[in-house]
Amino acid sequence: MEKKLSAASYLTVGSMLFGLFFGAGNLIFPVHMGQEAGSAVGPATLGFLITAIGLPFLGVAAIGVSKSSGLFDLAGRVHPVFGYAMTILLYLTIGPLFALPRTATVSYEIGVDPFVPDPYKTAWLACFSILFFAAALFFALRPSKILTSVGKI
Repeated sequence: MEKKLSAASYLTVGSMLFGLFFGAGNLIFPVHMGQEAGSAVGPATLGFLITAIGLPFLGVAAIGVSKSSGLFDLAGRVHPVFGYAMTILLYLTIGPLFALPRTATVSYEIGVDPFVPDPYKTAWLACFSILFFAAALFFALRPSKILTSVGKI
């Protein structure tokens, strides 16, 4: 028997999906894209809508329609080896291969890069990244002391 969700549950799930998919790129990128597209703003907007709205929606819909319990369950229907490979590759892509390095580079580009002379940018980025991830590791290993540590700065 299928369980019907309440209105509050729909609101909660909708808010979580919005928070999951709507990031700074969805706020900043469309304006920049419009400026760069010039007279080709129509195709640029269509491409953005497909990749930023359509593909994430299809992913959520695929899980919902297939009644899968998650990515591995969905991909495992093709073949168990494919299920493992797809799950591992997707988690690596979402985490350490793309999203994680971006956290350091965006912070560097906004806060440090404007003040660094051109010949030293690569070295500064490397040093900043090491310090950034060392600080992230420090706080991740001591989550209960984050407020105390940051409050002392």
